[in-house]
Amino acid sequence: MKNNRQLQLTTEEIENHQLSREKPPGDALFWQLWEAAESIAQKALRTDFIQGIQTGTLHPVTYGSFNVSDAYYCFRGAADYQQAANRATHPVLKLFLKKKYQSYQQYNATFPDTWHLKNADGIAPSEACLQYAAFESAVAREEAAIYTVVAMLPCEYLWAWLAAQLAPPQNGNLYADWITGNNDPGGAYAMGNFLEAYCQQFPVDVTKAQEIYRQAMTFEYQNFATA
Repeated sequence: MKNNRQLQLTTEEIENHQLSREKPPGDALFWQLWEAAESIAQKALRTDFIQGIQTGTLHPVTYGSFNVSDAYYCFRGAADYQQAANRATHPVLKLFLKKKYQSYQQYNATFPDTWHLKNADGIAPSEACLQYAAFESAVAREEAAIYTVVAMLPCEYLWAWLAAQLAPPQNGNLYADWITGNNDPGGAYAMGNFLEAYCQQFPVDVTKAQEIYRQAMTFEYQNFATA
């Protein structure tokens, strides 16, 4: 039940690119973005979906329908990350975007067996999911590639933060694997540390980054709220 949209980096990739999975410094842009949108994360924590995960009372059909709707987002999103990766020139930025594309491709390949879905064509996603997919597509298509990484961060960190708030799971909780599987912010921290290093070399519009981050966080919340 792990968030399969999360970036998966190998130990070799982390070492080769001198990345760090440690918590970013307190004054890092990572935390500036988070703190400006933390109230939305708190709203996500209070949704019936997340509270149902914590108590183990979430109806399995609701959980299933959430994943089917999310499949639409993932099917549509893979090409967006490939497009952004093709436009990126910084080697580590290209790595993040390529790995995100590859993780989506791998996750999407599981849908035919898990949910009997071949592609996005037969899915009727929630309006929030539909808008989220369109938003990330627009960022990947129209903005500098670094802002696609910014748009990725709410997904990368929010799920880990939520799992940390729910941990430890109660014995017998049907969704214990969701809580334990997502309770690892290392990938998000690696992105945050890279973002900080990138900002020291290249210009990043902080106001634009905050707007993109906050909008992505809002869609994450809405996806949970409308599940």
